[in-house]
Amino acid sequence: MVEAVALPAPWQVRFQAGDNAGVADTLKAGTGGSAGMRPHELLEASLATRTTISARMTLADLGITDAEVRVRVHLEREESTTRFRYALLLPPELEHHRPTVEERIARSPVRATPSKPLAFEPA
Repeated sequence: MVEAVALPAPWQVRFQAGDNAGVADTLKAGTGGSAGMRPHELLEASLATRTTISARMTLADLGITDAEVRVRVHLEREESTTRFRYALLLPPELEHHRPTVEERIARSPVRATPSKPLAFEPA
């Protein structure tokens, strides 16, 4: 569970999950700032971190424990679809593992969660 609390500065929010915390912020009509990631960037970060972890776990299962893995994510908000575009960046010497890594990413349980219809309800 994550809890978010509004901070005194316009549009700043502190969020926390257990002992881990961060700040989100946005700029709207000249008010607000850039003290933290914007809300849509947190969604991108969620996908990027999950994908990176899945890729590293796959490579670790293949005996490669120190691989540098990068993932870039861009959120596109269209009228009927929210599209997450991602790029998995592997070192050249690991490119031959790409099909295995991408297959594991595709069936990750964390990826399955936002792939289902979403419902937003008050608790």
